[in-house]
Amino acid sequence: MTNWIPKLDRFSGPKYKALADAIEVAITEGELNSGDRLPTHRSLADKLGVTIGTITRGYAEAERRRLVTARVGSGTFILGKVWEKRDFTIPEPQETDFIDLSLSLPVPARREQILAKSLSSIAEEWGRLSPLLDYHPETGIARHREAMARWMRYHGMEADPDNILITSGGQQANMLTLQGLLRPGDIIASENLTYRGFTNAARQWQLRHMGLAMDKHGLTPEALEQCCKQFSPRLLYLTPNLQNPTAAVMPLERRQEILEVAGHHNVVILEDDVQFIPPENRLPSLYSLAPDRVVYTSSFSKSLAGGLRVGFICSPDDLNQKIRVAMRNNCWSSPPLMSEVATEWIDSGEAWQLTAWQREEILHRQKILEETLGHLDIQSQPYSFHAWLKLPEPWRAETFVQQLESKNVKVLHSEVFAVGSSPAPQAVRICISSPSTRDRLRQGLEIISDMLASDPNPILRPIVF
Repeated sequence: MTNWIPKLDRFSGPKYKALADAIEVAITEGELNSGDRLPTHRSLADKLGVTIGTITRGYAEAERRRLVTARVGSGTFILGKVWEKRDFTIPEPQETDFIDLSLSLPVPARREQILAKSLSSIAEEWGRLSPLLDYHPETGIARHREAMARWMRYHGMEADPDNILITSGGQQANMLTLQGLLRPGDIIASENLTYRGFTNAARQWQLRHMGLAMDKHGLTPEALEQCCKQFSPRLLYLTPNLQNPTAAVMPLERRQEILEVAGHHNVVILEDDVQFIPPENRLPSLYSLAPDRVVYTSSFSKSLAGGLRVGFICSPDDLNQKIRVAMRNNCWSSPPLMSEVATEWIDSGEAWQLTAWQREEILHRQKILEETLGHLDIQSQPYSFHAWLKLPEPWRAETFVQQLESKNVKVLHSEVFAVGSSPAPQAVRICISSPSTRDRLRQGLEIISDMLASDPNPILRPIVF
């Protein structure tokens, strides 16, 4: 632990912010270095003649700025303001004429150097490596759950690590929630256009899945009220922060209305927050607004790398116990090695560099989207991996997708996302994050624009007798 004592009178504003400023300056000037342990709250409060609460708020502000990391039972440690600059240059694409705009994936980038460094760091510390080979509680290792809680805090949510359960990705998180809280035959609801992975999970668990009416902001409270009165669903699945596939963002007032209806009818809400959304663009999550009746699931698949297969569930105490049983019955616990890698990326600051780079890259790609398709009826967000394009008449989504594939461009039509017999609009989802380069993205979007400027030409298929 360092003997560092800041001079708060050098800084203006509240003392807690002055403390965070002092930490930042000390890092910049080399007085504090990555890995240094800061004085305890009490000892620093005594030396500075301030309250312990001031130190607590100051350290929390420094953590929000990604200057430090707090580890329960160990102390507060310096991350560092300036890390080794990573080269996330997009690798050279393989030669192919096919442009896939159907998959919502992180932007291709050189992540191999981060993974190699993390694995080497883990392997060199026997005391750290050995526990990864042991059995652990179904919730995962406590240190990993604390990292997930810090990740949530960075994104504006407070969570108790004891209420977090680490999973092998967001899809498993959703499936475990269904298995833990529901029985085959139970009725569940979602927007009538929704993530097909959830629809498949509901079908596999033999649930009665109902699609509810939505508008440009997502699910309407009136549709949920009517469904609750008529069918009494047990669970409601939502992606309010960035709806898949429509890219809608649910306003705060709508979120509060949905929570009120669900609370009145005793409906559990499963909030899927896997999409990449920078902290500055976030509204309060449903979990933050009603932590006693919302199960929150997320993963690092969009933010860091899909291959990590690290996700998590944060849920109320009574529901958490039931989901934990489902995890034990399913696979006992998720692999701790990958959670260790994700924790390493968070603690070292690599995660923040990667997400910052990705945010900038998506901004460039969104600009290309606006330049090529902005004249059409399209909905997206400045940080979104995908966009929702409503096709002009007389185009039909299935015909459009078929003809587009004949030109080596792939998107997904609305039928893929429709729940049950819900009517699907004539629309397609376009993913801008997965092409290997911006030029490839522009090429694919220009093909879409050119096709929409022409008349539909249905693909004729041979008649089979």
